[in-house]
Amino acid sequence: MTKALIVGGGISGLATALVLSRRGIEIDLVERAPRIEALGSGITLIGPALRALDGLGIYEECVAEGFGVTDFEIYTPDGVLADKFPLPSPVGTGQPGLLGMMRPTLHRILLDRAEAEGAVLRTGVSPVHIGPAGAEVEVAFDTGETGHYDLVIGSDGLRSTVRDLVFGPAAPEFQGQCVLRVVLPRPAEVTAEVQFRPAGDVTVGFTPTSADSMYMYCMFPVEAGYRPREEDLVDLVRTRIEPFGGVVARIRDEVREPGQINYAAFETTLAPGPWYRGRVLILGDAAHCTTPHLAAGAAMCLEDALALGEEIAAAPDLDDALRAFSSRRYDRCKYVVETSVQLSYWQTHPGTPGADHQRVMAEAFGRLAEPF
Repeated sequence: MTKALIVGGGISGLATALVLSRRGIEIDLVERAPRIEALGSGITLIGPALRALDGLGIYEECVAEGFGVTDFEIYTPDGVLADKFPLPSPVGTGQPGLLGMMRPTLHRILLDRAEAEGAVLRTGVSPVHIGPAGAEVEVAFDTGETGHYDLVIGSDGLRSTVRDLVFGPAAPEFQGQCVLRVVLPRPAEVTAEVQFRPAGDVTVGFTPTSADSMYMYCMFPVEAGYRPREEDLVDLVRTRIEPFGGVVARIRDEVREPGQINYAAFETTLAPGPWYRGRVLILGDAAHCTTPHLAAGAAMCLEDALALGEEIAAAPDLDDALRAFSSRRYDRCKYVVETSVQLSYWQTHPGTPGADHQRVMAEAFGRLAEPF
């Protein structure tokens, strides 16, 4: 039986463990953190992500745990509806075109399914050496153990240990912008994916996550190395959203506790292809970490897992499968990273000649709806 090591217990690692276990591959998954978990903020899953969830067999469970929407609404900064367009479902008639849910919920579903399929998961473990050993890959861990595998997959995020060990160190690219994600009660009128046109260099939007909850995202420029103190988070959010009217103004007083708020600065990476060296492969954020401007990061990670499973099933051997996977995924993921970075730049540089945020987003949603 083929034996694979997956390094990283995020969305891409868990989804890949689920897919490959179903292909009859013996899976060891190691995560350097003490627990496999996700931050307690919301996540937006666009059409390609829903299609991937369906391919993974967890679509219905995710929809039941989240809030599906069929429209995208755009408002002026003072809260007036300026545009609205439908989000067609990639799964079937009557199904949502976008799903909001809490990140820990999605993580739990993936984790439970991966374990149910037989993947062996260990936490507090990280590789310190990866090298060839005949036809296999030898991996030394920080626990002092050594293992031999037919395939090693680095799905360990933006600061990937596997990528650094095998492909060489690669510093993430800071994009000069951040996001504050705030978990809030959902007003009854928020039933669509909502985005407000910028007020200066601040962009705000909402994603419903359940019958009674949503998350707000607030994006604005920051300097490299900036990180707000926890005790300043509430005032920071309230100050940044103060120029906005409509629903934003009405929920402003609901921002009360630092525990509602998650801060993240935008850093990206796009590893040069091919994304494999011998029998070592990187995927997910380790290969193509994007900003959230297209809400496509999770979609690309989930697609990676499905594509790898399909290529392994179709190819005569693992080497051909890795070659086909890397070729299949590179251009699509590169498009997501580069388009998202462009949108981020326009937001942090208001008045840039030729900037057309809405057109580029609409084009991207159409392109990403195509088969992968």
